[in-house]
Amino acid sequence: MNRRIGIMGGMFDPVHRGHLQVAATARMALELDHVRLVPCAVPNHRGQATATAEQRLAMLELALADFGEPRLQTDDREFHRPGVSYMVDTLASFATQFPDATLVYIMGWDSFNTLPTWHKWRQLLDYCHLCAVSRPDVKLAAGSMATDDADWLLSRQARDVSSLFEQGHGCLYLLDELAEPAASTDIRQALAAGEQTITDIPGVVMDYIRQHQLYTTPIVNT
Repeated sequence: MNRRIGIMGGMFDPVHRGHLQVAATARMALELDHVRLVPCAVPNHRGQATATAEQRLAMLELALADFGEPRLQTDDREFHRPGVSYMVDTLASFATQFPDATLVYIMGWDSFNTLPTWHKWRQLLDYCHLCAVSRPDVKLAAGSMATDDADWLLSRQARDVSSLFEQGHGCLYLLDELAEPAASTDIRQALAAGEQTITDIPGVVMDYIRQHQLYTTPIVNT
């Protein structure tokens, strides 16, 4: 069996338990050899991160070390590439680095619903499969995705894990096993409001945030 590599992008501003749950859930369900969590350097679809690239990477490394799953790993390749960090370019670099592996791009449900706004989003499937992770009660039609985009994706949906890996790329798998979602925006708002107990953030990350006095400015728009 070819190696299966999961890839999960995001701002991780800050990383929270929801990110870790999505990555771990997909890794186990799809029997991935490992998952690379890739912090975005220069976003295309939102404003710049609140924390610096170095701080976001440091928090992610702390969170993964605390989580204790060595098959979840950080990958900082977008910090070394100039210009906007388009995921299609990141996936192309993974395909070049791991030509014999099957790549799976892992997305939480909120990100998945914004997929048609991404740069060359349909070309993502030229390099990988997509895995969208949600709660059991969430359906594809519940999002803001246009009908034709949803139909295009559903036409590529794999019925199970075995059929997903019958092809090297180009399929969608909907995984509805996520227990509790979390959102970085809500966490940043809670931190700015001075809340002392935020269970969605690993303790080591909260310690780092306090040490570096991050996310103290109230959020107006995100």
